[in-house]
Amino acid sequence: MDERSFAAIYNAHHRQAVRLAYLLVSDPDQAEDVVSEAFAKVYVRWQKGGVRDVGAYVRRAVANEANSRLRRRYLERRIASARTGDDRGVRLLDEDAADRDLVWQGIQRLPAKQRAAVVLRYYADLSEADTAELLGCSVGTVKSNTSRGLARLQELLGAAGTGDVRGGPAPTQHPGGDR
Repeated sequence: MDERSFAAIYNAHHRQAVRLAYLLVSDPDQAEDVVSEAFAKVYVRWQKGGVRDVGAYVRRAVANEANSRLRRRYLERRIASARTGDDRGVRLLDEDAADRDLVWQGIQRLPAKQRAAVVLRYYADLSEADTAELLGCSVGTVKSNTSRGLARLQELLGAAGTGDVRGGPAPTQHPGGDR
């Protein structure tokens, strides 16, 4: 196992890993950091020969790192919100962009397990089985978390006057575009 073969693995999986990380953390700079940390951990494990399915292992590492960062970011926002009392986001002038912004705000308000299930199922387009494997839970748990996440997201967006979540923008139309 030489570094050139890992460079090929990196090149093959980097773009998809960044997209997944972005969907999980909603910040392009944080997404790059998440992927860098994930690949560093994957490389160590890969050198030891402990990686059978590199794609799945990279996705799992990205999801784990993103969850860690989201927990930290949640605490930071909570502290900052308590100081300023203003936790409102900036709405964009373009209506489509504003709708996508509302969806992302709603996704960020979902509990971590529901957010991960919704993002992996609908934005990363993984099957229920792949999502369950990635999250380390049963298919039934994925179904439950996805259903509850969509219902909660619909409540959040309904309160904002945007209507049905499933009728919203296509999954590939997320803020930040293709990277």
